[in-house]
Amino acid sequence: MDRLGLKAVLGQGQGLQAAMQFITLYNYEDIVTAMIEGSSGSVWRISPPSRQEVIKELLSSRADLTLRLAWNFQRDLGKGGTVEHSFDKHSVPLEPGNPVRADMASLLLGNRTEPVHVPNFFPNYLRAPNGAEAKPVSQLFKGGEEDFLNITLSLKSDRSLNGGVNQEWWDIAIEGCAPSSCGVLPMVIFNDKVSPPSLGFLAGYGGQGPGARGQGPVQHITIILMIIVKWSQALQILIMGLYVSVVLVIGKFVRGFFSEISHSIMFEELPCVDRILKLCTDIFLVRETGELELEEELYSKLIFLYRSPETMIKWTRDNNAQDQNPGI
Repeated sequence: MDRLGLKAVLGQGQGLQAAMQFITLYNYEDIVTAMIEGSSGSVWRISPPSRQEVIKELLSSRADLTLRLAWNFQRDLGKGGTVEHSFDKHSVPLEPGNPVRADMASLLLGNRTEPVHVPNFFPNYLRAPNGAEAKPVSQLFKGGEEDFLNITLSLKSDRSLNGGVNQEWWDIAIEGCAPSSCGVLPMVIFNDKVSPPSLGFLAGYGGQGPGARGQGPVQHITIILMIIVKWSQALQILIMGLYVSVVLVIGKFVRGFFSEISHSIMFEELPCVDRILKLCTDIFLVRETGELELEEELYSKLIFLYRSPETMIKWTRDNNAQDQNPGI
């Protein structure tokens, strides 16, 4: 579809927010207007008894009959995709008493020359996805199936095609069409493009919708760039997390090393501990001998030394520098 055709489709969606949002997801190259031949490609061959049976079913049967329109799209799997054919159908029930049944019976009997009017039968906006179902574009049919186009159904015949033998074929036209365009059925197809098999691991087959569309190589480059950006962001987060972890671990180690040093340095850096060692040895000795009162007195001296840094310094002076034995 060219740009003018796309603008025409957009114009038909004016006032419909959902329709506008859907259409703008596609480029004009992704939208194709298929001009389908309204006349059947083959003659209608039916035996007279079967024809009479069809007429009988249309006129007198109490069972519901169905008028069905089916379509099928074929995709080249070499250019990407998971299924070769996308298809669907639209059915119109013809319940007993429906005027379409009587008109079709008159058409088969030869009593009617006017085409049969079938309302809401032809969906002219279809989506050809990567999957197997080619559904009508619901965003462009505000009233659902009630907005499908009305058609006229005719049974054409000609005796001059095969030596005077009557040949019949069906003809479908859009109701109210211009005489110059009644021979074709216009169908607008929204094509969902897919990545080729070589890039299937990046695009991910099975994904449908706007995320899988694009203009050939441009789409693939965009997908690759998106993946690189995501990996770059993840790498930045990983580096920042690793940096914070290292800083916290080193900080905790350094803090723990220096936080306790002020309490231990006065006991670990004493110049001479001979007298303190002798005091501790005396405490163990009197404990072995059972002199509990003497043990209590010696132990109180040790506690006093621990709580009095000044006395601890006097007791632990270097033997060469001290003058006399300090007392407690």
